[in-house]
Amino acid sequence: MAHPQKAFSGLENRTLAKIPSFSVKKVLDGSYQDQMEKGLKDQSVLKPPAVRLAVFFDLATGHYDKNGTYFSPDGVYVKKETDDDYTDQRLSLNARIITRFADQTGQHADLCLIPPKGAAEPDELPSYAPYLDDLKLREKIFKDINGNEKVGLIPMENLLSSDRERYFRTDHHYNTYGAYLSVKDYLTRTGFSTASIDRYVLSTVGEDFHGTLFRKAPLFEDSYDHVTIPSNLPDVKVKYSYGGDGRLDQESETDSLYEAGYMFTEDKYSVYMGGNHGLAVIENQKKKEGPVLFMVKDSFANSAVPYLIRSYKRIVMVDLRYFSGSVQDLVKKYDPDRTVIWYESLDFAQESRFPMLLR
Repeated sequence: MAHPQKAFSGLENRTLAKIPSFSVKKVLDGSYQDQMEKGLKDQSVLKPPAVRLAVFFDLATGHYDKNGTYFSPDGVYVKKETDDDYTDQRLSLNARIITRFADQTGQHADLCLIPPKGAAEPDELPSYAPYLDDLKLREKIFKDINGNEKVGLIPMENLLSSDRERYFRTDHHYNTYGAYLSVKDYLTRTGFSTASIDRYVLSTVGEDFHGTLFRKAPLFEDSYDHVTIPSNLPDVKVKYSYGGDGRLDQESETDSLYEAGYMFTEDKYSVYMGGNHGLAVIENQKKKEGPVLFMVKDSFANSAVPYLIRSYKRIVMVDLRYFSGSVQDLVKKYDPDRTVIWYESLDFAQESRFPMLLR
């Protein structure tokens, strides 16, 4: 109680409860005791070393699973994702919604589903660890969309076959090279050429990134990731629309696909496009004419867009978590040439907001 209180924990990436000021009223209604208990837990100077000690004992006793995260002695983390994390009913429903969306809008809708880290890099999993059968999940989706010429499931051949590190060590997202490979898979399948990764001139903008998985089992302090970005990109104008409850009542504009200020925060992955927004419209300033891409996406799309924008005049990105308007009205407004659903595959299987696509 004597040491200065902290408002935020970088280790846990969350706001901390504070020790409350004394009040007779709060004591009588019980809120003081409740706040005091939470404050003492969060403000304890022993909590960070205790968390690390618990992870150490798990490691020493051969337990590599904590807080929904697998970890290994060499400091590699994998988000625990299993077949029990989704239902066949939801998966089938989502696939059918996408086919209906394509039929209603007349758009060709591609499913670019990013394999989770453990499926793409199974050697990083602990021995005998249960994990999502990503191939089986894709086969179920293919069965539901089979025969609809307006919907296509993009194979992730380059992303899956590469022997180069393509996911962050301490986070569930792919790194910038993994993002490049996913874009290469998508563009190749949809008839576009792809430039060599060397043409993009990757630049390191951070060398001390601890991802969200590290915070689940924060033992390996020296297991950092490097954050790199492609620097050789066309000039762009980006307009973000966002607001509370999905109401896009606020707007901002920028001429960059990156928000460098996030490199000085715990949330370094948000350097890509400043995180997630309800609506983002990216204009390629070097293309007066060209195709328009409409993306329904999760956070995996944010680091992929820099590699996509060379091929398009405009990319319209919608994140259903922060958008409550009519998706079909947006399709009519921007008149895209193609639509892509860009999700991590388990996120797609769990997504409950896809009915919004039919509004």
